[in-house]
Amino acid sequence: MALVGHDRSYVEINAAMLELREFTRDEVLGTYAGRGARVDRATSDAEWTTLVDTGELYGERVVEQANGTLLSVTYAAHATALGDRWLALVVALSARSHPGGRELIGAARLASSNGPGSKLTRREREVVRLVALGSGTRSIAEDLGVSPETIRTHVRNSMAKTDAHTRAELVAQVLADGLIEH
Repeated sequence: MALVGHDRSYVEINAAMLELREFTRDEVLGTYAGRGARVDRATSDAEWTTLVDTGELYGERVVEQANGTLLSVTYAAHATALGDRWLALVVALSARSHPGGRELIGAARLASSNGPGSKLTRREREVVRLVALGSGTRSIAEDLGVSPETIRTHVRNSMAKTDAHTRAELVAQVLADGLIEH
């Protein structure tokens, strides 16, 4: 995952994304978020406008690793305001060597509910993890064999426990606090 500011530069990036792209933190932070993407500027600008206008963006992109290898990456991006700051949380949902290689992102394991400071139940962390991966309420409900209202309740409860105002803020806080693995 990565946090991108309104100016389209990387504000933060986790170790898993750095490993996937094979760059160091110093090589990434403060640089343009579209770096290494195999897409024309007009398409990139249109997608950015969609993210800014709607707060959501889902897509697939071919990107170049530091060593020149191409990856097909499926991603979800959710934008929110945190205080006076606009941030987009970008999560890689899937990554494969391009074209048609093996999946490079394994399923996330849930952190222990006994971890220090954890306010969320195991089920709430599971739901938040699926939200972070870009799944919608109905899809999560189907996957977990519960009603969409149950999922909305888990999300509401999680937001209340973390003082988050949006789903994107919830995901950012929970990932940053280490309450679910990314």
